[in-house]
Amino acid sequence: RMRASWRSRSQPATPVGMSPTRLYELAQADYAGGQWALAINGFETYLRTFPKTDRADDAQFFIGEAYQLDGKFKESVAAYDKVITDFPSGDRVPDAYYKRGLAYSRLGQNDKARESFEAVIRDFPNAEASRLAKQLLDRLSRGARE
Repeated sequence: RMRASWRSRSQPATPVGMSPTRLYELAQADYAGGQWALAINGFETYLRTFPKTDRADDAQFFIGEAYQLDGKFKESVAAYDKVITDFPSGDRVPDAYYKRGLAYSRLGQNDKARESFEAVIRDFPNAEASRLAKQLLDRLSRGARE
């Protein structure tokens, strides 16, 4: 019953009495089940209802992931941008730069992809995302030379 309230297609009401953990888990379950629109809706509701929790940056990041997996790369870029700007000290920022680079690459915007990859390498040199970004930068550079 509670679950239906935030799944409506119109602007969902704040789920009364639902804990941050429960709301996040419902959105995560939709994400895990490949229900991209429902997951995005759930994570957006989470962010509106609990914008200051430890998982807020994760919710924003998974909005980007869901858009990316749904092939909506422009929307995923915007969602990853929000991770970077709204949660600058969050632990999802390196991954957001990397994934934003991937989305730009899929959109054929290789200059912007390169900028995103270079940002994660520069600002988070020890992150796993930085190592992955280096590999893709090498590939982009080789592609430009061939």
